[in-house]
Amino acid sequence: MEDSKLQTGLNNIENFRLIHLAFFTALAISIYVLENLLPRPFPFMKIGLSNVVVLILLIKWNFRSALVVAVAKTFIGGFFTGTVLSPTTLFSFGGSLAALIVMLVFIRSKIAFSVIGISIAGAVAHLLTQLVIVRLMLIKENSIFYLTPLMILMGIVTGMVTGFLAKKIMNRFK
Repeated sequence: MEDSKLQTGLNNIENFRLIHLAFFTALAISIYVLENLLPRPFPFMKIGLSNVVVLILLIKWNFRSALVVAVAKTFIGGFFTGTVLSPTTLFSFGGSLAALIVMLVFIRSKIAFSVIGISIAGAVAHLLTQLVIVRLMLIKENSIFYLTPLMILMGIVTGMVTGFLAKKIMNRFK
Protein backbone atom coordinates (compact mmCIF):
# COMPACT_ATOMS: atom_id res chain seq x y z
CA MET A 1 0.00 0.00 0.00
CA GLU A 2 2.78 2.47 0.95
CA ASP A 3 4.68 1.69 -2.26
CA SER A 4 1.69 2.46 -4.46
CA LYS A 5 1.11 5.79 -2.69
CA LEU A 6 4.78 6.65 -3.11
CA GLN A 7 4.68 5.68 -6.80
CA THR A 8 1.51 7.74 -7.33
CA GLY A 9 3.18 10.73 -5.67
CA LEU A 10 6.27 10.35 -7.84
CA ASN A 11 4.14 10.05 -10.97
CA ASN A 12 2.27 13.23 -10.00
CA ILE A 13 5.54 15.10 -9.51
CA GLU A 14 6.88 13.84 -12.84
CA ASN A 15 3.63 14.78 -14.60
CA PHE A 16 3.75 18.22 -12.97
CA ARG A 17 7.32 18.78 -14.24
CA LEU A 18 6.44 17.49 -17.71
CA ILE A 19 3.43 19.80 -17.98
CA HIS A 20 5.53 22.75 -16.88
CA LEU A 21 8.29 21.84 -19.34
CA ALA A 22 5.69 21.70 -22.13
CA PHE A 23 4.40 25.11 -21.07
CA PHE A 24 7.89 26.64 -21.05
CA THR A 25 8.65 25.08 -24.43
CA ALA A 26 5.46 26.49 -25.94
CA LEU A 27 6.20 29.88 -24.39
CA ALA A 28 9.75 29.97 -25.78
CA ILE A 29 8.55 28.91 -29.25
CA SER A 30 5.83 31.57 -29.20
CA ILE A 31 8.31 34.29 -28.23
CA TYR A 32 10.76 33.03 -30.88
CA VAL A 33 8.10 33.21 -33.62
CA LEU A 34 6.81 36.63 -32.50
CA GLU A 35 10.32 38.04 -32.34
CA ASN A 36 10.88 36.99 -35.94
CA LEU A 37 8.08 39.37 -36.92
CA LEU A 38 9.94 42.37 -35.49
CA PRO A 39 12.06 44.50 -37.85
CA ARG A 40 15.82 44.09 -37.52
CA PRO A 41 18.66 46.48 -38.34
CA PHE A 42 20.65 43.52 -39.75
CA PRO A 43 19.30 40.16 -40.95
CA PHE A 44 21.33 38.30 -38.34
CA MET A 45 20.51 40.56 -35.41
CA LYS A 46 17.86 39.48 -32.91
CA ILE A 47 17.56 40.22 -29.22
CA GLY A 48 16.84 36.58 -28.43
CA LEU A 49 13.91 37.15 -26.09
CA SER A 50 13.02 33.44 -26.08
CA ASN A 51 16.35 32.86 -24.37
CA VAL A 52 14.87 34.43 -21.23
CA VAL A 53 12.89 31.21 -20.78
CA VAL A 54 15.98 29.06 -21.38
CA LEU A 55 18.05 31.10 -18.93
CA ILE A 56 15.42 30.87 -16.20
CA LEU A 57 15.16 27.09 -16.66
CA LEU A 58 18.93 26.72 -16.57
CA ILE A 59 19.18 28.67 -13.31
CA LYS A 60 16.03 27.46 -11.55
CA TRP A 61 15.60 23.92 -12.91
CA ASN A 62 18.39 22.08 -14.68
CA PHE A 63 20.51 21.82 -17.80
CA ARG A 64 18.39 19.09 -19.38
CA SER A 65 15.17 21.12 -19.22
CA ALA A 66 16.92 24.19 -20.62
CA LEU A 67 18.40 22.06 -23.40
CA VAL A 68 14.99 20.59 -24.32
CA VAL A 69 13.46 24.05 -24.58
CA ALA A 70 16.44 25.49 -26.51
CA VAL A 71 16.39 22.66 -29.05
CA ALA A 72 12.60 22.73 -29.40
CA LYS A 73 12.45 26.49 -29.88
CA THR A 74 15.17 26.29 -32.52
CA PHE A 75 13.63 23.53 -34.61
CA ILE A 76 9.89 24.02 -34.00
CA GLY A 77 10.30 27.80 -34.09
CA GLY A 78 12.28 27.36 -37.31
CA PHE A 79 9.44 25.30 -38.72
CA PHE A 80 6.90 28.03 -37.95
CA THR A 81 9.12 30.79 -39.34
CA GLY A 82 10.05 28.84 -42.45
CA THR A 83 13.76 28.66 -41.62
CA VAL A 84 14.03 25.06 -40.38
CA LEU A 85 15.73 23.85 -43.59
CA SER A 86 18.00 26.88 -43.89
CA PRO A 87 21.49 27.45 -42.48
CA THR A 88 19.85 29.78 -39.96
CA THR A 89 18.63 26.78 -37.97
CA LEU A 90 22.12 25.28 -37.81
CA PHE A 91 23.56 28.63 -36.70
CA SER A 92 20.87 28.97 -34.04
CA PHE A 93 21.30 25.38 -32.85
CA GLY A 94 25.09 25.61 -32.60
CA GLY A 95 24.90 28.98 -30.88
CA SER A 96 22.28 27.73 -28.43
CA LEU A 97 24.38 24.71 -27.44
CA ALA A 98 27.48 26.85 -26.95
CA ALA A 99 25.50 29.41 -24.93
CA LEU A 100 24.01 26.73 -22.69
CA ILE A 101 27.39 25.18 -21.98
CA VAL A 102 29.05 28.53 -21.26
CA MET A 103 26.18 29.63 -19.03
CA LEU A 104 26.31 26.33 -17.13
CA VAL A 105 30.04 26.82 -16.56
CA PHE A 106 29.37 30.34 -15.26
CA ILE A 107 26.57 29.10 -12.99
CA ARG A 108 28.74 26.34 -11.53
CA SER A 109 31.77 28.58 -11.20
CA LYS A 110 33.10 29.40 -7.74
CA ILE A 111 32.62 33.05 -8.69
CA ALA A 112 29.05 34.21 -8.05
CA PHE A 113 28.06 35.68 -11.42
CA SER A 114 24.83 37.63 -11.61
CA VAL A 115 21.97 36.54 -13.86
CA ILE A 116 22.88 39.40 -16.19
CA GLY A 117 26.55 38.32 -16.24
CA ILE A 118 25.57 34.74 -17.02
CA SER A 119 23.25 35.96 -19.77
CA ILE A 120 25.94 38.17 -21.33
CA ALA A 121 28.39 35.23 -21.35
CA GLY A 122 25.79 33.05 -23.05
CA ALA A 123 24.87 35.69 -25.62
CA VAL A 124 28.49 36.35 -26.55
CA ALA A 125 29.17 32.61 -26.81
CA HIS A 126 26.06 32.20 -28.97
CA LEU A 127 27.08 34.92 -31.42
CA LEU A 128 30.75 33.94 -31.63
CA THR A 129 29.78 30.32 -32.26
CA GLN A 130 27.48 31.45 -35.04
CA LEU A 131 30.36 33.42 -36.55
CA VAL A 132 32.57 30.32 -36.51
CA ILE A 133 29.82 28.20 -38.11
CA VAL A 134 29.32 30.84 -40.83
CA ARG A 135 33.08 30.74 -41.49
CA LEU A 136 33.10 26.95 -41.71
CA MET A 137 29.98 26.62 -43.86
CA LEU A 138 29.37 29.71 -45.95
CA ILE A 139 32.10 32.30 -46.04
CA LYS A 140 35.45 30.63 -46.52
CA GLU A 141 37.36 33.84 -45.77
CA ASN A 142 38.88 34.80 -42.44
CA SER A 143 37.70 38.35 -43.09
CA ILE A 144 34.35 37.26 -41.58
CA PHE A 145 36.07 37.57 -38.22
CA TYR A 146 36.21 41.35 -38.68
CA LEU A 147 32.67 41.14 -37.33
CA THR A 148 33.94 39.79 -33.99
CA PRO A 149 33.91 43.15 -32.15
CA LEU A 150 30.37 43.85 -33.42
CA MET A 151 29.23 40.38 -32.33
CA ILE A 152 30.74 40.83 -28.88
CA LEU A 153 29.06 44.23 -28.52
CA MET A 154 25.74 42.77 -29.71
CA GLY A 155 26.16 39.90 -27.24
CA ILE A 156 26.75 42.31 -24.39
CA VAL A 157 23.68 44.38 -25.26
CA THR A 158 21.32 41.47 -25.94
CA GLY A 159 22.69 39.54 -22.95
CA MET A 160 21.99 42.53 -20.71
CA VAL A 161 18.42 42.75 -22.01
CA THR A 162 17.63 39.04 -21.64
CA GLY A 163 19.44 38.81 -18.30
CA PHE A 164 17.59 41.84 -16.96
CA LEU A 165 14.24 40.37 -18.05
CA ALA A 166 15.08 36.95 -16.61
CA LYS A 167 16.12 38.54 -13.31
CA LYS A 168 12.91 40.59 -13.11
CA ILE A 169 10.76 37.53 -13.86
CA MET A 170 12.59 35.36 -11.32
CA ASN A 171 12.28 38.06 -8.65
CA ARG A 172 8.57 38.36 -9.36
CA PHE A 173 7.91 34.63 -8.94
CA LYS A 174 10.10 33.87 -5.91
